Amino acid sequence: MVSCNDDPQPPTPAPDLVQAASAAGLTTLLAAVEAVPGLAGALLNADAITVFAPTNDAFNAALAAFGASNLAELVDAIGGPDNLETVLGFHVVPAVAFSENLNATNTVPTLSGQSLTVNRSGNTVTVIDAAGNTATVISADVEIRNGVVHVIDRVLLPELEMPEVPTPNLVEAATAANLTTLLSAVTAVDGLADALLAADAITVFAPTNDAFGAALEAFNAANLDQLVARIGGLENLQTVLGFHVVPAVAFSGDLAATNTFPTLGGQEITVTRNGNGVTVTDALGNTANVVAADVAIENGVVHVIDGVLLPELTLPNVVEAATAADLTVLLDAVTAAGLGEALLGAEAITVFAPTNDAFVDLLEALNLSSLEELIAELGAEAVTKVLTYHVVPAVAFSFDLEDGAQTVPTLAGENLTVTRSANGVTVTDAGGNTFNVIAADVAIANGVVHVIDGVVLPTLD
Repeated sequence: MVSCNDDPQPPTPAPDLVQAASAAGLTTLLAAVEAVPGLAGALLNADAITVFAPTNDAFNAALAAFGASNLAELVDAIGGPDNLETVLGFHVVPAVAFSENLNATNTVPTLSGQSLTVNRSGNTVTVIDAAGNTATVISADVEIRNGVVHVIDRVLLPELEMPEVPTPNLVEAATAANLTTLLSAVTAVDGLADALLAADAITVFAPTNDAFGAALEAFNAANLDQLVARIGGLENLQTVLGFHVVPAVAFSGDLAATNTFPTLGGQEITVTRNGNGVTVTDALGNTANVVAADVAIENGVVHVIDGVLLPELTLPNVVEAATAADLTVLLDAVTAAGLGEALLGAEAITVFAPTNDAFVDLLEALNLSSLEELIAELGAEAVTKVLTYHVVPAVAFSFDLEDGAQTVPTLAGENLTVTRSANGVTVTDAGGNTFNVIAADVAIANGVVHVIDGVVLPTLD
């Protein structure tokens, strides 16, 4: 008699691919397969497959190699989900190949459409990918329902078609590099950004925010507006910015040891290459270092530098500034008093410059009709005192002034009261008359001019 307990038991079915990968702890591989819609089902339903299955450590090494911290970042780094499918398909041979079936050298097709080279030497099996990297089988011949799995210690890489990454334009590149002060400066000059974007070919030496911070400190400016005022206005800002742009494309690899380039500022810069280091020398002999080279843009290249380059800048003298502002009566008065040379030769001055209308108001108040009558009425010495009462022997931009009233000396030997408030700057003379600064901070070669709407008067005998 035979006990029913002795009936032969049916063989345990082999696991499917997902079950085998789960049992082997290949969680990253499973996550990657699941990330490609339909791939898991296709592999489970395939007639016959051999899978070279990377370990989690193999995927971690791939993450590090591509600078990725997780699977999603790795997918982005290799060019997206389509390329992930190609990579995974490169690990699958559409036939069953146990290790004992292998020859010493085997070239096998994969689901990616590319071939793998599989070598066997004794009990060691290795796989070579399209990049020439070698993976070793560390656990062979794991039978699955429709084939076999060989666990490997490396992610195999096929040839991949990387999607074309659009090259940024200059503004996009500067934004990505957080060059916010440079962008603000370029935007401050009407049309400059569009001109740079439309240029055929440019190389931009782009200062960092810290570089602009150092320039602000050097010019005793608290912000970009103050810096612009001190260097002479937007026209000179455009010259400074243009001095950072070469109208040709020069990647660092294109540079000779010493290079002299024209710039859009109309002046030349010297660019020096020493090994991998690149420096730029400005018109004043200051040197800035390239801290990030060869940022390709649509129409050229950007090199980020650690200093603001300074060209030779031209500031008007006081006569030129008054002429540009059409202060003709003031100029006539200065000429009549013979003060031109004194003002031009002074080391540092702040001029409160009355408008033509301000002089007209003064003449009307004194019941006079011309400058000549004013000189005749007051006398040449008194007129000289009036004019020098408008000049402070120091440089004071509006933003240099303290809030509230302050007393400042003048070349006339008497003090003016200058008041700064939220409404602007006013000037009060010896008689208590107060006038407004209507155009502030006109930089001149030896100081600054503020245009005022009245003539301030000192004490006159």
